[in-house]
Amino acid sequence: MSLKTVKVENDDISSTAPDNLESNSLANEKNDLSELRRLIVQPDEVSEVLPSAIAKSSQKNNQLVKATLPIVEENIRQSVIRNPEVLAEALFPAIGPTIRKAISEALSQMIQSLNQTLENSFSPKGLKWRFEAWQTGKPFAEVVLLHSLIYRVEEVFLIHRETGGLLQHVSAQKNVSQDADMVSAMLTAIQDFAHDSFVDSENATLDSLKLNELSVWIERSPDAIVAGVIRGNPPLTLREIFKEAIEAIQFVQREEFENFDGDTTKFEKSRPMLDNCLQFQLNSEETKKKKLLTPARILTFTALLFILIFGTIYFLDYWRWSSYLTRLKNEPGVVITQENLGWFKDSISGLRDPLAVNPEEILGEYNLKKENVESNWKPYQDLSPSIVLARANKILQPPNGAALNFADGILTVYGKVSDEWIADAKKLSPVIAGVNEFRLGQDALKAKIESQNIYFVCNTVDYTEKQAAKIPELIRDLELLADSSKNLQIEIRGQADLTGTEKINFELSQKRADKMLEEFLASDKLKNISQSIKAVGVSTNDAAECKANIKLSFTER
Repeated sequence: MSLKTVKVENDDISSTAPDNLESNSLANEKNDLSELRRLIVQPDEVSEVLPSAIAKSSQKNNQLVKATLPIVEENIRQSVIRNPEVLAEALFPAIGPTIRKAISEALSQMIQSLNQTLENSFSPKGLKWRFEAWQTGKPFAEVVLLHSLIYRVEEVFLIHRETGGLLQHVSAQKNVSQDADMVSAMLTAIQDFAHDSFVDSENATLDSLKLNELSVWIERSPDAIVAGVIRGNPPLTLREIFKEAIEAIQFVQREEFENFDGDTTKFEKSRPMLDNCLQFQLNSEETKKKKLLTPARILTFTALLFILIFGTIYFLDYWRWSSYLTRLKNEPGVVITQENLGWFKDSISGLRDPLAVNPEEILGEYNLKKENVESNWKPYQDLSPSIVLARANKILQPPNGAALNFADGILTVYGKVSDEWIADAKKLSPVIAGVNEFRLGQDALKAKIESQNIYFVCNTVDYTEKQAAKIPELIRDLELLADSSKNLQIEIRGQADLTGTEKINFELSQKRADKMLEEFLASDKLKNISQSIKAVGVSTNDAAECKANIKLSFTER
């Protein structure tokens, strides 16, 4: 570019007019500057230097970007306001295919995943996977995915390169158990360790690492690191997706990186780019399965469902019926001779004691209905101890304070009972099925013995009429009582009336007691406890009848 010399002449300047001189001087200077600007700023020369100037400006800082950004945005806005069809036509070739491709890919992946789950639901492999899901506690869909996918990006971390802090974190799962900050710190520490320990070059970096079935791929920008946790065997094309993501984040959030002060909320706009890294790919061989809803499979499934439903119903009926039969077999007084579990009506027949449980009344306890069970029970008398005892209680009806016991064919009453009841019980007990003998218990036997009086002819030691017949029964009762108690004490008490002197009456009372003692000792059982039997005469002051009775007691040993 050439410059022309400008010659300024001031011939007209008058020394006698200082104001005019100054005004003319300023006007001439302005004219000179305008001419100089016109000569320097030529369009052709500017077009040659402008590109290189913009390039150098962008290398130094982003001031030019900041300065021109409002102009570009305003130009686009004005263009849309003036004629939106221009921008729509310009973007249509790119937006249309992009939207169609995104929708198609999303639908394809969704249908593919759904088909994969359905096809493996009732197959042998699917049942195996269901068992694995039950055993591990994982959802069935997750187990199917793990077995059928080639790879899946589980999590992606955006890490600040200088500080190692976690900026953003996205995951393919809604509930993530790992602590994202801890994982970020671990990755940073591993990279530093690998760089310090194994790498010679200052610019060398760790690009990947393996953790069991998981891989970690790492991509970097000047200010950030993107780390993806991958399950399976990812293709190398996945790295291009990671690189595009980190480049886009670096470009979009360059200002946030330059002015980073620890606030991670400024990096929320990076989430869409990180979400794009959550890629996965299914095994094509697993997806090439036959359709699930074929006629043969529908028929097979229907048959299996029918068998399952009716099998369950029959099993429940069988279980209830078996429980009912087990209960009846354990009930005394019930004998089952025939039973049948039918599809629509059950039947049972046998023998039942009138005092046994009523089989029809307990059907409800096992969810069985009377109208669905045909029962045929014939009466009989059961000889089970509990039934015999129930029968004895029903017939003899012991008074309050008394109780019956049955064992080994012997019916025993305990407690206080009257002589009349005892007499009736001795008459009725032989007709009770299963009762071979009736006995009094210790209390009842003691009360009976002590209530007996043996009368004598006054002034003699002879029994009155029918009194001698009481002695054998009294001896038997004493023998029974002696068998039930080893510490029995028997006292025979002879008495006299008021006639005669006191001395004669006392001697007569003693002789009457001695006579009964002699007859008692004729029994071998009573003879063996003779040391526990004594005969005493009672003073006439205490008695006024010609009789003898017995007083029993039980000593403690």
